[in-house]
Amino acid sequence: MNNYFLGVDGGGTKTKFLVCDQEGHILSSSIQSTCHYLQCGFSGITEILNLGVKECCEKANIQPSMITNAFIACAGYGDIPEDSQQIYESVKRACKNMTFQVGNDTDNAIAGSLCGQDGIHVISGTGSIGILKENDTYTRCGGWHHIFGGDEGSAYWISCKLIQEFTKQSDGRHKKDSLYQYVKESLHLSKDSDILRLTVEDWNFDRKKVASLSKLVYDLAKSGNSSAQDIFTQAAQELAEIYITLQSLSKSESTLASYSGGVFNAKEFVLLPLKKILSTHDIRLSDPIFSPDIGSLILAFQNHVILNNSIKQNLEIFKP
Repeated sequence: MNNYFLGVDGGGTKTKFLVCDQEGHILSSSIQSTCHYLQCGFSGITEILNLGVKECCEKANIQPSMITNAFIACAGYGDIPEDSQQIYESVKRACKNMTFQVGNDTDNAIAGSLCGQDGIHVISGTGSIGILKENDTYTRCGGWHHIFGGDEGSAYWISCKLIQEFTKQSDGRHKKDSLYQYVKESLHLSKDSDILRLTVEDWNFDRKKVASLSKLVYDLAKSGNSSAQDIFTQAAQELAEIYITLQSLSKSESTLASYSGGVFNAKEFVLLPLKKILSTHDIRLSDPIFSPDIGSLILAFQNHVILNNSIKQNLEIFKP
């Protein structure tokens, strides 16, 4: 009899589902909208999980009851005890026919990037946070909510820095450069104050929509705009502070360190300066071994499957 495993990576932007067998062969996948309860509500978690589980099981030609174990990573889980209980109940309604565990989306991110080993992992996507895992104990750094200027180094934070720079160039505090005109043209602003109408009134400062402006920063940085490059340099410095702090809290003499999240795709503007800073603190930043969705499968395997080289190789074959 074959065993099947479900891994769910519920981040702040989207929710990714994977089903595999006990040998690590990926049988199906699905991508749904975010299951972050602050964005979709508790009932939304159940709805999104139902959609993803149904699609994955149909593609794999199995029933949900045939899944041996599942790990469901939900953004925000564990932050507020009362809310976490409601998140768990929302997951339970969708996964009532299977054995499952619920965790934070940092749990599967570090499990994937370090392939289940202890170490430091920093996520920088829509939001940002750092995690130190040692002997099943987790220590977090950063991630103090975007609304207060937290989630430093994240796409949202970078986008806010872009808006700040645009407004300063608009009113004369900073000298206008190509950033000013590019933002105005890209966002179709007839007058400079329209940036407030767009982000505050039209978008209601929606986290994902604001974070999407980080793409403009990348385009500007690639074109050689120094203001945009400085924003990325500041982001790298903020992320470096998280790594350095977590290393200082580690009891290990040699701590592995990795990363995940879309901000790191700006390699020459984020990863390179970040690695340069960390090298002066004897922190060697390694590319992630697996993505967070694979990390969810690794956590689903626990107490059921020994993660050997053959399984790792099968997992590596999967390309989303």
